[in-house]
Amino acid sequence: MPYEIEVTTTSTATPEELFRHLAVPEAWGAWGRFPVPARQTRKGDTTAYGVGAVKKIWPVSEQTIVYEPCTHFAYKALSGLPVRRYRSDVRLRGGDAGTAIRWTASLEPLVPGTGPLLRWAFRLMLRTFARRLPEHAENCPASCPARQAGDI
Repeated sequence: MPYEIEVTTTSTATPEELFRHLAVPEAWGAWGRFPVPARQTRKGDTTAYGVGAVKKIWPVSEQTIVYEPCTHFAYKALSGLPVRRYRSDVRLRGGDAGTAIRWTASLEPLVPGTGPLLRWAFRLMLRTFARRLPEHAENCPASCPARQAGDI
């Protein structure tokens, strides 16, 4: 049985700034505060960070599956998570009050009976991401990989 998670928030950062921090794998390390740096292990099919790009955030490998600049970024787990068919979508919508962020995920537990616990853990993870991404993007230093990536 698949489990669905949704987290929403807003940011004063532009959709462009937020999307850049999602698309550039190394930027995940800057805002995600992971113990091991995030890195790109495969470029996208038509653009460096587009569909097909793979990032590694130990122990997880994820592949970009939707790349619609400034509006929609989605990825799926290839390995490293205790679930099947993990997919996460981040939708960005700019407006007068800032940028609305809607981060959703779906997953299926590998081990029967662990669904409620996994849903709780992944909801906590998405809430953390939805808090850290805008905090960082709103005050992004010049040294951030998202700023140094060039065209995305």
